[in-house]
Formats: sequence, C-alpha cells, structure tokens
Amino acid sequence: MKHTILAGSIAIVLAGVVPSTTVWADTSLEENLAQLQAQLVALQQQVDALKQQKATDNTTASDTSVTSATDENGEEDTSIQTATQSDLAGFRTDLENYKYDDGRQYERKTVKSTRDTTLYGTVQVRAQGQDESTTAGNPAPNSARRNTFDIPTALIGVRGNLYRDYKEGKNLEYQLSFSYGKRTTATGSASDLNLADAFVRYHFTSTNGGLEIPKLNVTFGQQLIPFGLDPQSPEDLRPTINVATGLAQLGLFNRQSGLILRGDVKPFVDYGSNYRAPLLEYALGVINGNGTNKLDDNNHKDYIGRLAFTLPVDYASIFRELKFGTSYIKGSKNVVNGTTVLDGNGRNDRLGFDVYYNHAPFGVTYEYVQGRSDYATASGNASEVKAEGHTATLFYTLGDQFYNSIKSAAKFDDSWPNSIQTFYRFDTYNPNKSADVTGIAGQGQGKVTIQTLGLNFFFAETTKFQVGLNHWDYAHETPVQKDFNEAQAQFQYTF
Repeated sequence: MKHTILAGSIAIVLAGVVPSTTVWADTSLEENLAQLQAQLVALQQQVDALKQQKATDNTTASDTSVTSATDENGEEDTSIQTATQSDLAGFRTDLENYKYDDGRQYERKTVKSTRDTTLYGTVQVRAQGQDESTTAGNPAPNSARRNTFDIPTALIGVRGNLYRDYKEGKNLEYQLSFSYGKRTTATGSASDLNLADAFVRYHFTSTNGGLEIPKLNVTFGQQLIPFGLDPQSPEDLRPTINVATGLAQLGLFNRQSGLILRGDVKPFVDYGSNYRAPLLEYALGVINGNGTNKLDDNNHKDYIGRLAFTLPVDYASIFRELKFGTSYIKGSKNVVNGTTVLDGNGRNDRLGFDVYYNHAPFGVTYEYVQGRSDYATASGNASEVKAEGHTATLFYTLGDQFYNSIKSAAKFDDSWPNSIQTFYRFDTYNPNKSADVTGIAGQGQGKVTIQTLGLNFFFAETTKFQVGLNHWDYAHETPVQKDFNEAQAQFQYTF
C-alpha cells in the first residue's frame, strides 16, 4: 500500500508538469508559479501522511506476534515470527530456572575436588578348595577347613595433578588409596581398611613431549618398591592368582615409606606399534624398611637400588622386549629376643635377579631372590639366616589384547579383543639354607615347592577371570603340614 501511495504522488507531480508546458505558452509566468506552488504543497501533505502511516505500522508491529508479508505471487506470508516483550520475559525466566536447577544438581549430586581427580580401584573375588584340611588363618585350630570363599584384594583410591605444566609436562602428581585387609583376633577374624598408597610425584622431564624423551621422576611417601618383577606391579597387573612365595615371605610386596628416584635412558620407540623400550631403567631410594603404615623402629634406613637392561633391538626382532634386571636392598632390623633388643642394626638385606621376555603370543619370566637376615638364637645371640627363592613362569596367549598396536586402535569402550592366556609357574622357597625354620605363612617349616597350571581369560580391558591348579610339596611333612592339591577360581575387575 505504501508503494501505491508513493507511485500516485509521483504521478500527480508528473501530471502537473506535463500540462504546464502548454499553460506557459498561453498564460503569464505568475500563474505558472502559483500552480507549481500549489502542487508542491499537495505533495508535502502526501509525504507527511506517509510518515504518519509508517509510524502507526511500526507501533502495531510491536504489539503483534505475526507480521504479514506477501510473497512473489502476492499472497500473504505468515512464516515470519517476531518475539514480543512477553515472549522475551518468559525466555529469561526459563533460563534463570535452568541455571538454578543445574547449579543445584551440581552442588547436591556431584563429587567435587579442587584439583582434577581420577577414581580407580581393584577388586578380587576368589573361591578355592583343597584335598587336605588346613588350619592356616583359622582362629579355631580344631575346625579345619578344605574350601572357602574369599576377598583377597579390595582397593580404592584417587590420583591426579597438584600442578600441571601445560608447556613441558613437568607435572606434580598425587595418589591416595586404601585397601581392605584381613587380620586374626583372639576370638575370630576381622578386617580393616588400611592406607595403601599415599605419595606425591614430581616429573623432572617432559611427560607430553613424546615417547622418545627419557623419564625421570621422584616419589615421596608410601609406595610399592622397585624390586624384581611382581613386587613393583600394582595388584591389577599381577599375572597369577598367587604371588611368588619367596618374594612375599621376605616382605617385598609390602609398601614402604620413603623417597625413590626412578628414570630411564635412551628409549627405543616405534610409533606404528605404540612400542617404547628404554635401553636402561634405574631406581634409587631410601625407605624406612619395616613395612606398611609403620614408623621406623630404629635409627637406620634401608637403601634400595635397581637396574634393568633391555636389548636394543627393533620391534620386528625375535629378541624384542628381552630384559635383564637386578635389585638390591641394604636393610637393617632390630634383632629381638623376647622384649630385649640384641642389636638395633641387624642385617636385613635382599638381593634379586630377574629376566623378562614378552614376545606375544609367548613369554617367559624368571626371578631369583636371596634374603640375609639376623635372628635371635635360642642361646640369646644374633645369627644370620640365608633364605632363597626361585620363580619361573611360562605363558602363551591366544588373542590380540596384548599387542600394543591393538591398544592404540580406535574402538568403542567395551569393544576390546578377548584373549585367553595359559601359563605354568614353578615356585620354590627355602626360608633357611642351613636349617629348618618356620617360614611359609605360619603353615610349618622347611622348604616348599609350588607348581601351578593356570588360565587367564581377558574379556574386557580391565576385567579377567582366572583359574589355577596348584600342587604344594613340602620338603618336611608333619601332621599339620602335608602336601596337598588346590583349585582356585578368581574374578578380578578394575575401574
């Protein structure tokens, strides 16, 4: 309609101009000027009317939710939506309600931390039975058992960064965990939730610069110690249901409090297979040496060192991941006779040698451990006892889970290739090379040999089912310590 009025106004002007040429020929100049002035006045009135109508249309549009328009065919188009003031007010109200509800949910139903935190844990559920009765771990000696259900491990913890170096990756990390533990009392058995890991770790070298950069970090607090193969592996990565007997009896699986420096030199890297193998790994540390969650009980510290050498071969070599390691602890202990301390700096040394070869699908591991410790004799003197253990494991894996190239492939979280791993383990321990002493978890005396045939079924990245058949052979049988066969089944999951 606006276009129509404007076109009509222009037509009036033109209509007035065209005939005026004729008038100029017959009338005087004054009459022509008067006519033009009258036409300009009429045109000004039309312009004022158009401005007034436009103002009226704008006011009407602000109070309506739909503005009509015409399409190319001249038909009315109602697809154009315009928000009103009431619509905007409603939207603001909904937005404020959403912000309130979201903040309330975050406050009431979200675990919060001032630093980035990862929750993790490991749980083992076990069933076992044997063909000879045992009273080991049973508070009632006359109620021997042959089978039981058990929870050998239940660990939960958090880890994260206290300081993150975004430029070079020289991060300050922390880890805190608690584990379920069983204990025997005078009237029965009980359990505790004990502190496991509690440490901070600083990286002196970059952790985000690439696999070819050597590692160097220092860890302060309670932690696993760098000795051998099994003892420095966390619970979820240990390959068998039972740990190596000699290493366990000599206390090497116990977490210790202290300061440990770890690093490696000249790593070989194959990015195509996600493979990293440092030529030399090393660890040096000082620890209390008397066990988990205990203050030092003398004025001497234990010193620990480890070196591991990996053959410098490429990924395609048959000798890939062949590693030789040696570990040593120079320790001290209180030699006690009853309540009398005979020596506050008694010997408590540990020496180990290990071989690790993992060339999927087959592999071999071997560990030798020797312990030299001072004990009080019946005569009240201190005497050195030498203990010795050997553990060898052969395994063969069917499946793709343990290939590093598989780990780097894109996949759904639970689409993990299944693997079945069979293994044989030979484990022997003699607590005293020169005489018989009490040694195997309170079960009796003398040398023991354990042979295990087992199977690990990995059906998810962090979950496995394990089966083991064990034969225990004692060098000296007694009425309460007899050779026996044992069957075990264990389900382990990690999160």
